[in-house]
Amino acid sequence: MKYMLLGYTNAQTWDEQTVTAEDIQRICDFYERFEQELRSSGEWVGSEGLADPSHTTTVQQVDGVPIATDGPYAELKETLVSFSIVDVVSHDRAVEIAARVVEVTGEPIEVRPIMDGPSPDG
Repeated sequence: MKYMLLGYTNAQTWDEQTVTAEDIQRICDFYERFEQELRSSGEWVGSEGLADPSHTTTVQQVDGVPIATDGPYAELKETLVSFSIVDVVSHDRAVEIAARVVEVTGEPIEVRPIMDGPSPDG
């Protein structure tokens, strides 16, 4: 089953630059090793980091017409910064993978099943 792991961070922390270059390097090193581990196990599908939310365009329907506006639709304390897709044997395994990332980054990861095949509930 495929799962999307959505990585969030506190935007204010990054804006205030309280994250050090050493923190960023440590996290990047972890991701590089961890991705290779998941590639070797055949569980890795892909991953991407996302641009700063200030580059976001939100498209929504207003009076029946799609309208594009600059910036995120809602003010958020946490910002979606990355996503990964893994193909694993169970929901528990997807959660285990997410937990390893959280241990290193300290940031939340949302685990969402991808609608492709049987329900994750069985």
